Amino acid sequence: MPQPQQVRAGQERIGQGDQRILPVDEERGQVVRGVIAQRDRQQRRGKGNKGPALLPIALIMTIGYLWRRWRPGGLDVLQVRAAINNMVLYATYPALAFHVVSGVRIDADIIWAPALEWLAIFAGLGLAAALFTPLLRRGTLTATGFGALLLGSSLTNLISLGIPVQQAALGEAAARYAIYADILGIAPLFWTLGIWVAIRFGSGDPALARPGKFLRMLLRLPPSWAFAAGILVNVLGIPVPAGIDEGARMLGYATMPCMLLTVGMSLSFASFRRYPGLVLAVSAIKLVAVPLIVLGAGAALLGMSETTVAMTLAAGMPTMMATIVLSERFGLDTELLATVMVGTTIAYFLSLPVWLRVLA
Repeated sequence: MPQPQQVRAGQERIGQGDQRILPVDEERGQVVRGVIAQRDRQQRRGKGNKGPALLPIALIMTIGYLWRRWRPGGLDVLQVRAAINNMVLYATYPALAFHVVSGVRIDADIIWAPALEWLAIFAGLGLAAALFTPLLRRGTLTATGFGALLLGSSLTNLISLGIPVQQAALGEAAARYAIYADILGIAPLFWTLGIWVAIRFGSGDPALARPGKFLRMLLRLPPSWAFAAGILVNVLGIPVPAGIDEGARMLGYATMPCMLLTVGMSLSFASFRRYPGLVLAVSAIKLVAVPLIVLGAGAALLGMSETTVAMTLAAGMPTMMATIVLSERFGLDTELLATVMVGTTIAYFLSLPVWLRVLA
C-alpha cells in the first residue's frame, strides 16, 4: 500500500509532464499516461494549427484529379462523380446534419452569427447577379454557368476552413460561431435558395422552380428531414442513443473527403485558362467585398466585438464545397463551379493573412 506522500509526489511529477507513474494501480497509470499523451498531442496541434490544414485538403483533391486522368478500373469519371454525390446527398450529409444540429450548444451568439452570415450570402448573391447578368444577356455566359457563379459567390466553405481559422485566431471556443452560422445561417439557405438557383438556371426540369413542385421536391430530400429531426431533438431535449449518435458521426464525417474527391474529379486546369476573369471576379466578391460589408454591419451593430471579428473571418471564406452536390443534381456547369471553388481557395490563403492583420 503506497504512502500518501508517494502518491502526492507521483501526482506532482505527472503535473510536470513526467511520464513515470508510481505502481499504485497499473491500469490507472495507463489511463493517466494516455491523458498526458493526448494533452501533449493537442498542444502540439494547437501550436501548429495557425491556419487551415491545407495539406490534407490538397491531397484528397489531388487523388480525385488523378482518378479523372487515370480512370482506374475503367470506370467513367462522370458516373463515379455522380455516384459519390448521390451518396453524399442521400447518406453522409444527412447523417452529418443530424449529428451536428442535435448536439449544437445554444447561447446568445446564436442570433448574431447566422444573421451576419445571411447578410454575407445575400450580399455575395446580389453582387454576383449585378456583375454577371450583363454577360448572360450578351450570350457570353450560359445559364448553367451563371447559376454556378451565383452559388460560388454566395455560399461559403465554413465548416472545413472556418472552424480551424476561428479557433487559431480567437481560441477554441470560437468554433461556435462557425457552427451557428453554418447550421442556422448557411444550411437553411443552401437547401432553399441554393436549390432554387440550381433549378432555375440548371439544365434539369425548369418546372421544379414553381413553388408547389419546389416545396414537394425539397421535402423529399433527406438532408431536410435530418436537419428538422436534429432541431426537434435539440429543442425538446430528447436524448439521442449513443449508438445512433456515433453512427451518424461516423457516416457524416465521410462527407468532407467525398466532396473533396468530387472537386478533384471536376477540376480542369484548362478551365483556369478559359475563365481567369470569372475566377478573379468571384474571388474579389467572396474574399474582399463581402467581408468588408459584414465588417461594416457588425461594427455598426456590435462594435469591434469578438462576434464581429469571427463573422468577418467567416464571410471571407472560399466557395462552399457542397455546392458541387447541387450542381451535379440539377445540371449546372460543374466544371466552372469547381474551378471557381479551387481558385477562391487558393486566393483565400493569400487574403487570410491580410484580414488577420486588419482585424488585429
